[in-house]
Amino acid sequence: MLGSQRERPNPPQAESEERPPKAHRLLELDGLRAFAIFPVILYHCYPDHGLLRMIGPWGWAGVDLFFVLSGYLITGILLKTVHKPNYYKNFFARRTIRIFPLYYLCLAVFMIATKLTGPAAWKSMQEWGGWPWFVFFVGNVRIGWVNMWPPIFSVLPLWSLQVEEQFYILYPLIVSKLSTRSLRRLLIGVVFAATLLRMYLAAFVPGSTLASYVLMPCRMDALALGGLVALLHRSKSKISASPFVVSFAVALGVVILLGSVPFAASSAIAGTIQHSLIEVTFAALLAAIILAPNAKLVALLRLQPLVYSGRIAYGLYLLHVPAAWIARKLVFRFTSVDVHGLFVDVPITFGAAFIAASLSWHFLELPILALKARFSSDQSEPIARTA
Repeated sequence: MLGSQRERPNPPQAESEERPPKAHRLLELDGLRAFAIFPVILYHCYPDHGLLRMIGPWGWAGVDLFFVLSGYLITGILLKTVHKPNYYKNFFARRTIRIFPLYYLCLAVFMIATKLTGPAAWKSMQEWGGWPWFVFFVGNVRIGWVNMWPPIFSVLPLWSLQVEEQFYILYPLIVSKLSTRSLRRLLIGVVFAATLLRMYLAAFVPGSTLASYVLMPCRMDALALGGLVALLHRSKSKISASPFVVSFAVALGVVILLGSVPFAASSAIAGTIQHSLIEVTFAALLAAIILAPNAKLVALLRLQPLVYSGRIAYGLYLLHVPAAWIARKLVFRFTSVDVHGLFVDVPITFGAAFIAASLSWHFLELPILALKARFSSDQSEPIARTA
């Protein structure tokens, strides 16, 4: 898996299509990442009344936006470094430094907390399949296999990280072997293949509801769409967009998503099509944001609170469930009020999540991320730093 870089076959016509993006940090992508994590947190704490009752159930879609963003960022990194020394080594080392420390720390804490909770909680997890599935980044496979979420709620967010890591095992090799044109064709094929696979499972495989949601082959279309946006960004065709395009993309996305609600409820296959519409909408929004950097909506994404939220989004994603659980316990201890499901649970959950994620960012992640500089063949990797 790790090794020296091999020559990437690029015919002259394909190579001439490509140009690297400008070397600057895209703060708007941090802001967009904030809009990916906020719905996920809300999904786990929205009250069963009021406006949030209408918005909360859509929170799961934030994971799709994460996938599209990851596909864009990682593809950009790979395309930028594919001809440089230690291509494979640097990529996997940097991904390990970014993902593993907090992932395994959280997993260890979850295991210890489950053990201390009592034998019933530990036994239920063992009956589900046990912790090794998450230790070896295949928990999503177990979820799809048994069509059941793990009984320990804190580990639920880990499945999406496993999808990404599984996708990136072969992806660097694919990028290194294909021309830009061939890679584009492959990613388009992946988008259709994943959609058809979800439709097949929905139509012909009973009990595959979770499999179509958590298995990597069923979710690789969102990652591939992000990769296609990265190829578009690098295109030499001078594609640009007006600020109006961003506003139009946002409005069209809202209309598509809301209009697909009754359609998706009609059948399982319709639900899979809705899923594809969501991912295409997010990819179109990402492309519009990148191609129209001067739009007012893009400027809003560069606001410091959103940028900071995006930078600590990894910690927010992994820590919001246990942090909210602890916060609720403290509130109950001092007030005897069970806030779970109430409106006040939303600010409590967000507040606890931000405290935990900020501590993780400043005292764990940032010091460890400094090690990434040792595995960079280009010290000015702005897109990599956002990943």
